[in-house]
Amino acid sequence: MKEFPKKYNHKEAEKKCQQKWLENGVYHWRDDKPREETFVIDTPPPTVSGILHMGHVFSYTQADFIARYKRMKDFDVFYPMGFDDNGLPTERLVEKVKKIRASDMPREEFIKVCEEVVADAEKEFEELFNSLALSVDWRQKYMTISEQSRKISQLSFLDLYNKGEVERRHQPMFWDWIDQTAIATAEMEEKELDSFENYLYFQIEGGDKVEIMTTRPEMLPACVAVMYHPDDADKYEGKFAITPLFNVRVPMIADEAVDKEKGTGVVMCCTFGDEQDINWWRKHNLEMRIIINKYGKLEVEGELNGLKINAARAKTIELLEQGGHTAQPKKPIKHMVKCAERSGAALEIIPTEQWFVKIIDKKERIKEKINECNWHPSYMKLRAEQWTENLNWDWCISRQRYFGVPFPVWYKQDGSIVVAQPDELPVNPLVDKPKGYEDEELTPDRDVMDTWATSSVSPQLSAWGITSKTSPISGGIEGGGKDGNSPHPDPLLLGEGGYILDKNRYSKLFPADMRPQAHEIIRTWAFYTIVKALLHENKVPWQNLMISGWCLAEDKSKMSKSKGNVITPVPLIEEKSSDVVRYWASTSSLGADTAYSEDVLKIGNKLVNKLWNACKFASLNLGKLEGAANAENCTEILDKWILTKLNQCIKNAEQEFERFEYSKARQHIEDFFWNDFCDNYLEMVKTRSYGEQNGGAGQQSALNAISICVDYILRLWAPIVPHITEELHDIIFTSGESIHARGSWPQANLPEDESAKKAGELAKEALELVRKFKSDNEVSIKFPLKTLEIQADSALAKALQDLKDCTSSEEINLVESAEVKISAKLGEQKAA
Repeated sequence: MKEFPKKYNHKEAEKKCQQKWLENGVYHWRDDKPREETFVIDTPPPTVSGILHMGHVFSYTQADFIARYKRMKDFDVFYPMGFDDNGLPTERLVEKVKKIRASDMPREEFIKVCEEVVADAEKEFEELFNSLALSVDWRQKYMTISEQSRKISQLSFLDLYNKGEVERRHQPMFWDWIDQTAIATAEMEEKELDSFENYLYFQIEGGDKVEIMTTRPEMLPACVAVMYHPDDADKYEGKFAITPLFNVRVPMIADEAVDKEKGTGVVMCCTFGDEQDINWWRKHNLEMRIIINKYGKLEVEGELNGLKINAARAKTIELLEQGGHTAQPKKPIKHMVKCAERSGAALEIIPTEQWFVKIIDKKERIKEKINECNWHPSYMKLRAEQWTENLNWDWCISRQRYFGVPFPVWYKQDGSIVVAQPDELPVNPLVDKPKGYEDEELTPDRDVMDTWATSSVSPQLSAWGITSKTSPISGGIEGGGKDGNSPHPDPLLLGEGGYILDKNRYSKLFPADMRPQAHEIIRTWAFYTIVKALLHENKVPWQNLMISGWCLAEDKSKMSKSKGNVITPVPLIEEKSSDVVRYWASTSSLGADTAYSEDVLKIGNKLVNKLWNACKFASLNLGKLEGAANAENCTEILDKWILTKLNQCIKNAEQEFERFEYSKARQHIEDFFWNDFCDNYLEMVKTRSYGEQNGGAGQQSALNAISICVDYILRLWAPIVPHITEELHDIIFTSGESIHARGSWPQANLPEDESAKKAGELAKEALELVRKFKSDNEVSIKFPLKTLEIQADSALAKALQDLKDCTSSEEINLVESAEVKISAKLGEQKAA
């Protein structure tokens, strides 16, 4: 055993441990075990947004608890780190940091600037994750914009294209006019915004006026029909209406979707004001009048031309009022509006050319795969099921941006599509040409893939492959493959340039065992990854999902700069220590949001100090231990009791860790450490362990038990607080091997003695009564007792000597009783 330092210096110890782990390759995936002894984690690739926040600490640390536990359980753990470094978030960061606009410079030049910024941001993330002691294998790091990731993402597209599961369509799409791109449903959020109900008069051709309510009067130039409920057919059937201001003749059409109780029960259909307009346009084969351009401005004749939406709305109302077309004063309301999650812009619907993955026709199959996964906690599965059930759009995977994975696609002069072959990837169609078309004039596809289209293959990015099935997947999903409908019905190409870059690696790493992620991206990351695995392999991408909650401010509100309640992780770790911050993260249950708490951090600090002091105290006499610690050498009843409790603690902790319930595992470990070991066992055997009473065999029995307990306690705590446990284990046991090494988890094979368990619990209860007696008499715990009589079960008899010593009793007696009681007399006050 090494000499104990006077105190624990977390700053020095944590840096030393982190360097040791990295240099010794403690976290390396060795690829030396069969698949069933390999544990594969599909790590969330953080968006390189330049902002390190407490959410990273919260969720990534919780995943690390499981990674460390599995490694200590002798699994060959594959724990990579990825960076989701392409797409809109990165572009917005670059434009902000560099004070540039992507649209104002050559595309390739902007991409180079993006690459420089993300490289710096990734260094910051890596430093944070190392300071948190995330046990990732940095040799397995991937970036979603790297050459290999581009290749695998393009293979994903190619496979779906060949199977007929992805297609390019010109259709109405939600458009973010700030970021200048189409977006998918999962990237939207509904915001409650102020608006007005506006009541307008439409003239019925050859008849009376009809009153219509709208919140979007600026869409009048795009009106293509007036809709009414079939119950009102007697009033409107076969008639036409004339739009105010623009005098356009439009049909009046009956439809069950009209809500008679909303507004006036008559609605204008415009192309396109909302999703219902799209439904009516398709159902009734209406004409299309597009008046909003991609910049969010109106393109119409007259005074509204060139105005942005809000200005056009105000001007339209003004013109309607001047022309006498308003039926009643406008009414202020609040209503929900679909907005872009990233830019915050209220979305418009504009017909554009986009790439879509077909998912609407596969809802039931997707739900089957959702149910094949094990969700932790289980109730989170419902979110994925409900999201799937409520979908009414296919997945749009194309974006009109710059820094992303390009589609390996070109267009011939006749509009037909040319796609790259697997051995050509990755390609940049703006620069490259497909084989065989070098001399032909082709138009490159300028779009890039949505960031979710690339991060949704994160398991495959780690496994270095996309699919072992190029034909249609079984179970009734149509399209592509060898049925003659695929442009490329060739069989799977293995080896460099094929759909799988490394066959052995792919079979070992896909599907993964665990996906840790936050609950708010179930509808995006979890859903899309399940979709991709279904379409590529007809498999689930992982067996288990471990869902984390949010980190909230101390008052349980969301952290935000505007509120001034943001806690940044780097200075917090520096001040409090990584172990203390990790302890705080362990106190949250799976899936639950947890508030930042100084009180919990104080408890974590108390734990670190207690581990240090308890182990230092317990080890004082371990140098007197004869030979290696062995449970068979524990002959005294309380030593057998503590080993019985320890063995039960190991089994309980294992059971919870196996269910990914790290917080419940910690509770078992914490209860044993504080309650059984520190507060009671060490107190009861202190005298015997010093050899002051009943030396020889009695002392050796205690030292054997203490050594085993200290060793196992440190191993049990190791996944939660890795630095203090490494430091203490190195000081006390000097084995040279890291406590976090593969296979270092304590075996639950200690002898369990039911009679000793009973005696130990009785002794705990009796000691607590003595403590209360002394407290009531306002004397210290060390104050001597003249006599101590304990009424208890006779099983306590073998523990009486230890109780006599720890209670400072001159005389102790046991009276058999079913209930534990004591009677005592204080001894004489000793001189100070």
